[in-house]
Amino acid sequence: MNKLLGVFILIPFMAQATCQLGEMCQQDVPLAQCGDGSQSYIKYIDRGSENLFVYVQGGGACFDAVTCGCRLKEKHCKGSNEGGDGALTSYLSRPPADSQTHPWSQERQSPIGSSNYFEIVYCTGDVFTGFGTADYGNGIIPRKVKHVGAKNFELSINMAKKLFPKVKKVVVVGSSAGGVGVTFNLHHIVRNFGETNLSVINDSGIPIFGKYLDSHKVESVVKKWHVMEAAPTEMAKGDSIDFEDVHQFNSERFSHVKYGMLAADQDAVFQMFFGLLGGDENSVKYSIERAATLMDSASSHRYFFDQGRWHTVTFLAKMGTPKNVLPQSHGVNVLDWIHFMLTDSPEWKSLSAD
Repeated sequence: MNKLLGVFILIPFMAQATCQLGEMCQQDVPLAQCGDGSQSYIKYIDRGSENLFVYVQGGGACFDAVTCGCRLKEKHCKGSNEGGDGALTSYLSRPPADSQTHPWSQERQSPIGSSNYFEIVYCTGDVFTGFGTADYGNGIIPRKVKHVGAKNFELSINMAKKLFPKVKKVVVVGSSAGGVGVTFNLHHIVRNFGETNLSVINDSGIPIFGKYLDSHKVESVVKKWHVMEAAPTEMAKGDSIDFEDVHQFNSERFSHVKYGMLAADQDAVFQMFFGLLGGDENSVKYSIERAATLMDSASSHRYFFDQGRWHTVTFLAKMGTPKNVLPQSHGVNVLDWIHFMLTDSPEWKSLSAD
């Protein structure tokens, strides 16, 4: 594992002195970058609580000249090395400060109540697994993308520990790309907050298993994103890494950590991305079933799988969706399942799609 980001002295940031209690604040993260090279940052709210809610943003993913290319609505599209506004897809640029904030963060009557809030920004196109740079240019004009999501994640979660060093209960939710991110970077979460009452939720971050896709395309993505450079030595097998290694590693190394995975067996977003990676209509279903097999071996890992095409279910309550139409599996509502997890209820059990 790259040691560049290793040790940080646990002292409060100067930003705490200028940020009012209960106010949404923003802080640049030194060394963290978006895909287009712009400075990345985090957002947080200090409510003076002993609890902390960490939200890891979702977004798209890119891995070739098309998916990492210019937005179609741009008339004069230029590569990131040529300057110009909006040269790359939106999730490769520094996002507005008010984008993506998790709806639970402002809700007192929510699964997290009045916890402190910390948000990790996503703008690298690599589902928080990258540690290098790829060039998607044509050989003449470069189009370089900094796939440094794993590096940003480590720097950001370290900053969360600095800002909130004494919290006793921590809930981490990653949605979509962020769900893949919390799974890949579980070791960084545990290193910082493993001594607390820790719950980690992967909301719709479907595992990218090469066996259900085109394995050569997956290997190509892994190389372009420089995933090997970001992964702990014990996670990778041989000279390459498959995302199955990630789930196997977590189940063996962090069996005791409360980790929950939410997914629909026909998730529409991942069906699209998996299609680009050579998958078929069953790729999502087979992937979550394989993840379930790996998670079943871990004492504190549980899953909630449901039929359908929904995506990022933790956002639905804020949108006013009636509880009786939220995803249910074996008669259990997904928000109740989350409540069981966060309250250490014996009713928190794995549920396959029924």
